[in-house]
Amino acid sequence: MEAIDVAAAIERLSKQQTAARSTGQKKQENGYEFFFPKYADPVLVERKDDLEQYGIKSRYKNVTFETLKAQGAPAEDREMYNNALKYGMHLPQHIRDGKGLIMTGPVGTGKTTLAVCILRRAINHGYRGYMISMTSLFDTLMMLSKGPSEHYLKFESRIQNCPLLVLDDFGAEYDSEWVKNKVNSMLSERVERKRSTILTTNMSIKQIQSGYNERVYDRMKQTLFVLTFKGKSQRSTLDIKDI
Repeated sequence: MEAIDVAAAIERLSKQQTAARSTGQKKQENGYEFFFPKYADPVLVERKDDLEQYGIKSRYKNVTFETLKAQGAPAEDREMYNNALKYGMHLPQHIRDGKGLIMTGPVGTGKTTLAVCILRRAINHGYRGYMISMTSLFDTLMMLSKGPSEHYLKFESRIQNCPLLVLDDFGAEYDSEWVKNKVNSMLSERVERKRSTILTTNMSIKQIQSGYNERVYDRMKQTLFVLTFKGKSQRSTLDIKDI
């Protein structure tokens, strides 16, 4: 058997690798020519997520914690705004721990706006989040229940499993035993899976406690920080002069 010159083989491979890394036309030792084209640097395009896919409606597309800071918080609820911001600042830890929020108080006090700010921060951190009103949630479940089961199960799985779920206007859903049982089941499932949930509601804590399963509420209070808003509605009416 012919002896192999290891040193020569290594040198030959080294030359071939050097040629492969080069650009332009190169002639190899065996006489063949190869052309390795040189391409321009890739063009990077800024990614702009469609907020609708996360359930964030158009009216909230420009809402962030930064815009809220610029506007300032109502004096009566400044502490609640600061607490919501604090939750957002520690969001990765809260999502890992399955901790969420329940924001309760009168209409128009900024609960939904703050929930959107938190959800957008979660999206920026790379988490899958979703926002839906309670009435839309059950309208969707009822509609999907009449079609192929895989569509229903896929939507239900998203509600149960996404790392951060915002349920807007909690307590405004239809008053029926099926709905109540579904709410209890859904919230229990998220607690068991350590999934963070944010609830906004006009109901008081006592109303929630009496309206839903006591065991579910007992679990909720262990995983949801309570922010109670007391201010007046910040929503203004249209000025007739602007017609």
